[in-house]
Amino acid sequence: MRECIYCGRQLEKGEVCTCAMSVAKRREREAARKAEEPKNEKTAKAEEKTRKKAEKEHARQREKAEKERSREARKNARRSAHMYGGYAGGAYKSKAKTALGDVWRLFRSFLRSPIETVMNPGEMSVSTIMIFVMIEGMIGGLSAFSVISGASRGPVRLLGNLMGFSGVQGYNTVLGWIASAFSGAVGGIVVFLLCSGIFYFINKWIFKQLTPYWEFSKRFSLAAIPVSIIGAVGVILGFFSQTTFAVLMIVGLVGTVVLIYEILRSAWYSSSAAKTLYAMLGGMFVFLMIALYIVRISVL
Repeated sequence: MRECIYCGRQLEKGEVCTCAMSVAKRREREAARKAEEPKNEKTAKAEEKTRKKAEKEHARQREKAEKERSREARKNARRSAHMYGGYAGGAYKSKAKTALGDVWRLFRSFLRSPIETVMNPGEMSVSTIMIFVMIEGMIGGLSAFSVISGASRGPVRLLGNLMGFSGVQGYNTVLGWIASAFSGAVGGIVVFLLCSGIFYFINKWIFKQLTPYWEFSKRFSLAAIPVSIIGAVGVILGFFSQTTFAVLMIVGLVGTVVLIYEILRSAWYSSSAAKTLYAMLGGMFVFLMIALYIVRISVL
């Protein structure tokens, strides 16, 4: 048996005393507990708010530093062009040579380490980005033409088609290659601007990032390299069948999707992987819908 510490009444096991002092003390403890719960909840919310604010500030500082580095690199490039170009024509030639050199450097780096190169390509000028995109588009156009028309079935057949000016058909083949390369380059630019524009919109309005457009989108110019490599091999060496071509293109597209995910993951590093995945799927859905409607309208 135990007794109440306030009134001294004997209590059974598990019994609670109902004297005035016991009831008052229980109410006092209950009130203190209820007063402490909102305080703990407020503290947790304040800590979470402070953490998110610190993450946003860190991201803002990182974007500011990247923007400053990009601005400084452009200034240095212009200074070098004026110093070594000598005149306007020389400056343009120097800039074009530099862009082509950057394209070759990034391509070799991509072959050695694709993920690392895509996540951190370094400084890329607009000229370098456009050259990458046009080359990828040209290879895509030539691949489509070679498969549809049967113009490429190995290097010997390819060379014969390029040199075969035997009547109208020979000229049509050569003109088809030229038109496919030109239309592919234009299509590559359109696809790049559409894809990067959609994800830039998501980056700015959903993830609240302030990254400049060209700084954000430069990585997307490297994402189509797997498909381009497969297309180039197909144009040069030819494919055994359209089924082989389809399988190879699917493999290349899977590689491109993986690279796009890595691009977005590096850009939205402060967000969860699930949010990045859902944002990528939503962006790709919008991109494919717009692209398919453009194709549908163009064939009407």
